[in-house]
Amino acid sequence: MNVDSDKPRFIECVYEASITFDLEELGIDWENVKDYHVKWGTLYVEFKDGSSAQHEGDIGDPDYKWAEEENILTDSWDKVEGLN
Repeated sequence: MNVDSDKPRFIECVYEASITFDLEELGIDWENVKDYHVKWGTLYVEFKDGSSAQHEGDIGDPDYKWAEEENILTDSWDKVEGLN
């Protein structure tokens, strides 16, 4: 085992940004929604009548003041034990 592989190499900071879909603004009546999913920031909606729609989300900016999570990682991207 390489001792250097256990040493800190990276500090990773994870930030959160939300994507908002305003159903009222999009004209979507929830009572008519059969199913939905979100992929790559796009909302895909399947309606009970068989029609479908897709809408791009309003992607907010992350707050870079405080990270949601911070990790100290090795050169193998594993967490350094005792430092996280």
